[in-house]
Amino acid sequence: MIGILLILALIQVDEPYQRFSAAYATLDADRVAQMYTEDALMLPPGGDILQGRAAIRARYAPGFEADRDHRHTRRITFELVDRIESGDLRNDYGYYTIITRNAEGHEERSRGKFAKLWRRDRDGVWRIRSDSYSAAPS
Repeated sequence: MIGILLILALIQVDEPYQRFSAAYATLDADRVAQMYTEDALMLPPGGDILQGRAAIRARYAPGFEADRDHRHTRRITFELVDRIESGDLRNDYGYYTIITRNAEGHEERSRGKFAKLWRRDRDGVWRIRSDSYSAAPS
């Protein structure tokens, strides 16, 4: 029974992912950047490793600005596949789906896979310490 409860807990997206999704939907790079630790690392596909919250903010900003300019909306959802947790650290692995809607209502979906290291900071808030992602088959 304990094993079944653990699997169910891994499938459910918890509060940090709900917070990230809500921030992402605002198309506000500052708000999304606050989801990351000050010393966070981002490993985007085909690019250099980004270090620090400011660099991660700069990664999000141009895309969000373009979407706002074109009156597009974006949503992101997560599907957790596995979690390893110890104290104030947790490693999560799974899939994400980004849904972009243009001003005419047409939706496009992109799917990817991710590995995130979350750290619970001194204020008790879970933030992303390391974020790696890439495309996945739809």
